[in-house]
Amino acid sequence: MDGLMFQSVMGGVIALLLSIISYFLKLLIQDFRQMRIEHFQLKEAFSKIETEQLMIRAMLNRSWNPQKSKTKPSID
Repeated sequence: MDGLMFQSVMGGVIALLLSIISYFLKLLIQDFRQMRIEHFQLKEAFSKIETEQLMIRAMLNRSWNPQKSKTKPSID
């Protein structure tokens, strides 16, 4: 009878530990999914900022060198 009690207690402890592990694994998977979504949003924001920066740089180059952008290259 003593061995049966030991086995049932150990079975309960193992079941509890497995349920705790599965809970934390579920949380970890949810975090990875959320990180993937946030990473995609950051990539989009970076792309937009990069495009805006190129547009501003082009505008500044035109305003600082107005004759350079207006003159056409001559072919000799």
